[in-house]
Amino acid sequence: MGGVAQAYSDAQSINFLNPASYSNLQLVTFDVGLNGGVRRLAGADISSRSGFGTLSYLQLGMPLGKKWGLNIGLRPMTRVAYNIAESEEKTYFDTLKVPVVHQYEGSGGTYQAYVGTGIGFGGFSIGANIGYLFGNVQHSTKELYSTASSILPSKHSRRISYSSFFYSVGLQQSISLGKDLELSLGVSGSLEQKLNARRERMRETLYYDAASDEYDTQDTVLYERGTNGDIVYPQTIGAGIMLTKTDKFTFGADFTTSKYSNFRSFGDPDSTQDSWRVSIGGQFVPNASSFTGYWNKVAYRLGGFFGKDYIKVGSKDMNIMGFSIGAGFPVRRIMPAMNQFTMINAAFEVGQRGDINIVKETYYRLTLGFTLSDRWFIKSKYD
Repeated sequence: MGGVAQAYSDAQSINFLNPASYSNLQLVTFDVGLNGGVRRLAGADISSRSGFGTLSYLQLGMPLGKKWGLNIGLRPMTRVAYNIAESEEKTYFDTLKVPVVHQYEGSGGTYQAYVGTGIGFGGFSIGANIGYLFGNVQHSTKELYSTASSILPSKHSRRISYSSFFYSVGLQQSISLGKDLELSLGVSGSLEQKLNARRERMRETLYYDAASDEYDTQDTVLYERGTNGDIVYPQTIGAGIMLTKTDKFTFGADFTTSKYSNFRSFGDPDSTQDSWRVSIGGQFVPNASSFTGYWNKVAYRLGGFFGKDYIKVGSKDMNIMGFSIGAGFPVRRIMPAMNQFTMINAAFEVGQRGDINIVKETYYRLTLGFTLSDRWFIKSKYD
C-alpha cells in the first residue's frame, strides 16, 4: 500500500513498524517475507544493471490476552554489495603517464533481532520493540597498476562490526465513526540512539600473481586491530491516519521524517541529510463473506510514495518516488472446522531516486509474503 503502516492493525497481520498494533493480534501468526528484483543505476554517460534478492522479515506473533500481543522477529536492516572499477591515467614526475584502475568493493550487512509487545485500553494501544542489532560491513579500495609499472598496487580496507541494543515505540488510537466504520491514528519512532561498533583498518601492498590472475598481499603497511566507537543513529518519527470499513476497504496516509544530518560514524559525518517521505495507499475487498467466487475475497492493494532521500550527492538532493500494486490471496481451508488461516501476499513496486545528471536509481521489486495463522491455547470443553 505504498508503505502505509503507522495506523494499520489487524487481527491476523503483524505490523512491526508500529508495535502498538500487536495489541490487536487474535491468532498465533507465523509471517515470512521475501523480495527480489532488478536495479539500474545511471549517470550522465554511464549505466549499470544488477539483480537482488533477500529476506524481508521473519516473525512470530501471538496474543497473550485480550488486547495484549507479543511479536518475535528477525529482519535485515542494511545490505551492502558493490564492485565498481574506474580507470584513469595519472601523471608522475610531470611527464610520466601511468594508467591506474581504482577498484571499490563493499560487502556485508546488518540485522535486527527483536521482541515487541503491545497492549490496548479500549481504543488506545501502546507498544514497544526492543532488540539487538548485529552484523558487519566491509569496504575496500584498490589502486591497481600495470605489471610493467614500477609502482606497486595497494589496498585500503575498513571493516565495521555492529553489536548494540536498539528500541522503538508506538501509539495507536481508534475512533468509531459508526457501524463497521473506524478512523485510526498512529505514531511511532525513536529518539537519537548511539549504537556500539568496532572498526578494523588495514593498508596493504599488493603484487600480481600470474598463476591465479589475482592480486595478493605482499606486505601489511598498517593494521588497526580494533577500535571501539559509536554510530549515531538519527531520530526517526512517523505518523499516519487510516479509515477502515470492516471487511470492505482500508485507506490511509503516512508521513515519516528522519534527522540524518546528525548521523555520525566514529565521530565522522557522511553524505547524509534530513529526509522525509509521504505514503498514500489502501486496499479493497469486494465481498469478504462470499461463499462463492474466490476473487471476491481477495484484498486488492494500491499505493504510492514521494519524498527526499537521506543520501545527498554533492549539493543535490536525492528525491524519491514510486508506486506499488498488490493483493492478499486467502488460502482455502481443507475442512471448515479447522482453525488454520493462511494468506499469501504479493506486491510489485516500481521506484526511483536521484538525478540523471549525477546518479539515478530505478528499481523493480517483487515481494512475496506468507502469513500462516492458527488458534492456539484453546481450552478443551467436555459435555
